[in-house]
Order: sequence, then structure tokens, then C-alpha cells
Amino acid sequence: MLQAGDADTARAHVLRSLGGTVYASRIFEQLDVAIGGDDDECRALVATSGGEIRCVALAGVVAGARHVVKLHALIGDDRDSLVLVARAVVDGSARAGARLIVCEVADDAPFSASTHALREAGFAEEGRVADFVRDGMAMLILVWRQELSSRRSE
Repeated sequence: MLQAGDADTARAHVLRSLGGTVYASRIFEQLDVAIGGDDDECRALVATSGGEIRCVALAGVVAGARHVVKLHALIGDDRDSLVLVARAVVDGSARAGARLIVCEVADDAPFSASTHALREAGFAEEGRVADFVRDGMAMLILVWRQELSSRRSE
């Protein structure tokens, strides 16, 4: 989990990964909520290497839904770290009783490594909304389901 002392480093990581894109401001809003630490709808998980943050995940329970988690963002460019953190979100959520994790992600270059990592962690594309982000840019709906995960391990 993100420690209070890592807040500035996490912000710098997001800026390095998404600075100058249309996505940065919303991710910073969610990161600030996670740093505050008092909202179960958005918590941060980070992967570090050599004292440097390699990946930030923002996830939390979905208010009003039972056993559902939303993965708001998976940010980074180190594929191994992205896969590690995506699997940690899945494992932690499953241990807490989640049966479904949903991630909406733009089908855009800044998220290509994240999308790959999510698929490696057991997420499947269950929807695609054309022209959602902007003209020509789709929103992918990637979902991890407990029952599919159980079947894969059999």
C-alpha cells in the first residue's frame, strides 16, 4: 500500500507516465483521494524497485455494490511491475471476497502496457465503447471474475 511518505514520489511517477495527456488530471484527483487514506473507494498500491516507484494502482470497492472492486488506474511502463501489481490487486480483492473487478481504460498508447498487464493478470475484455474517450478512441472494459479465475486454475 502507498505510505504517506511516498505521496510525492507517487505523484512524480504519475506525472512522468501521464504528464501532458488528457488523463493526468483525473488520475491526480484519484491519487489524492488514495493518499488521504480515508475512502475505501480509492486506495493506492505501489511497486518499488531500488527506492523508485515503478507502478501505481488505484482501486477500491464500488459503493452500493456487493463484492465488486473498481480498478481506477494502473500506471507505469515497467511490464513486470504492472503485472505484479495487477495480480496483487486481484489476489487482495479475492481474499477480501470480491467476485468482480472492473477496469475501464482508454485504448490509447499511454495505457498499452497496463492493458497487457491486466490481461496477463486474468482480466478479459467484456466491452468496448467506440469514440468514448474522443473521436476514434475507444474505452475498453476489462473485467476479472472470480468464477472465471477459478475455472482457469482447475
